[in-house]
Amino acid sequence: MEDLPPSILVEILSRFGDSTDLARCRLASRTLRLLSADVRSISVVCSRERFLRARAPATREHTVPFRSLVFNLLSFLSRSDGGCALRSLSLSVEEPDAASADEEEDDGGFDDGDDLHLTAADFLSQWLPLVALGLTSLSIGDYWCQACWRPSTAFHLILEQCSNLLNLEMKNASLSVAGLKPMLNLITLRLEFIRLDDEDLDKVNECFPSLQILKLIGVGGLRKPKIALTQLRICHWTVSNFPLSLAIHAPNLVELKLECVEPKYLVLETPLLSQIDLKIKKPGGHIKVGSFLCLKSVRMETSYLKGIKQLFEGCQAVKKLELQEFNSSKIDESVEKFTVLDIISTFPNVDDLKLGPGAWNQLETSFVGCRDSYISCEWRNLKSLTIKLPPGDLNIATLSILLKFCIPSCEVAVFLHKDSPDCTKNRIIARCAGNFPRYKWKWGIWKETCLDSLLDLQNDTNF
Repeated sequence: MEDLPPSILVEILSRFGDSTDLARCRLASRTLRLLSADVRSISVVCSRERFLRARAPATREHTVPFRSLVFNLLSFLSRSDGGCALRSLSLSVEEPDAASADEEEDDGGFDDGDDLHLTAADFLSQWLPLVALGLTSLSIGDYWCQACWRPSTAFHLILEQCSNLLNLEMKNASLSVAGLKPMLNLITLRLEFIRLDDEDLDKVNECFPSLQILKLIGVGGLRKPKIALTQLRICHWTVSNFPLSLAIHAPNLVELKLECVEPKYLVLETPLLSQIDLKIKKPGGHIKVGSFLCLKSVRMETSYLKGIKQLFEGCQAVKKLELQEFNSSKIDESVEKFTVLDIISTFPNVDDLKLGPGAWNQLETSFVGCRDSYISCEWRNLKSLTIKLPPGDLNIATLSILLKFCIPSCEVAVFLHKDSPDCTKNRIIARCAGNFPRYKWKWGIWKETCLDSLLDLQNDTNF
């Protein structure tokens, strides 16, 4: 290995999945020890195995504390002149499996130790000065049981010292915004399962004006959050059921993924939006949306699909549409069902339509008692149609009506539920291929919590 060119060796050292292996390489070879100072990217993970060793009475005394390991490794990588080649650093604690997580919750969900508290101010102050100036990307995944009730000034420390930072990711921590100053270079920020004392996101808006990518996943502590960032282009936001008011003012936003419950107020001022993925239990209350003249792709999951007309009226440019019903296992007969005409009138230029099992159920209900003459318009635009059928048989009459909106060469993909009887699946396939031979049929299998899979009917002999 030492015979390889130095540049290749440095690249290999930078690609270790867990950079604790880097420390072992330093001990194994003088050449590797010298080249390790040129490593530009490392990831140090406290594995579950190390976590358990550090807590077991028989091995506790022989296990190097994880924070000490991190500090020693970063000390090795820093040069005597104060410089450091490191540009990207990731520190994290491996997530426990479901059973282990339940055990930790049963113990109270709080660990009064600090050996894995990676956003602690004293720990950050130890190693940040060694690598801060060169860092452009930093990711810290804390141990929630030690971090959840310990507000940290990590934000302030990181942004004060890492003046060249472009990308920052923080996970499983409680963060204070006290003393936070504007960071003009930062373009990507991801906060995941964070308790944040910035209830309206005023500090985030003020201190990160250059953000182009913002991802807020399960951020708690919010009251009436408002995102107001003029440079923002991509936003992923998963909101708990507590905030009743949400607002996004982002004139350059092109991609939005928003997951919320039932806000009383929802404001979207995003005139350049091209792609939206919206999961909302019910779009009730006051909803104010600007004109989505550039919108080309819509994915919506809601218990009230009829609401697409209210949210997306006038979206003439939309080509791709996916509709899913929120919690489709529960059917609410009191909810007004949406129809194919709702789709056509709201998205007249859509040519790629995907329907989840709940959306398909609603369409079936709307077609009950209707003959083909129910559809009198000449709209025929669909080039691609994808349907996920709920368990059970297919209503061929509903499919017949829907196919009237497809061009002759339309590609139709039907995903059958894995738990449907094989005889039902075979009957659906035979009837569709026999009754509608001019379409390009594809078949697949789906099931909740599993990845969809396409079938090769020539080689697949069973489901």
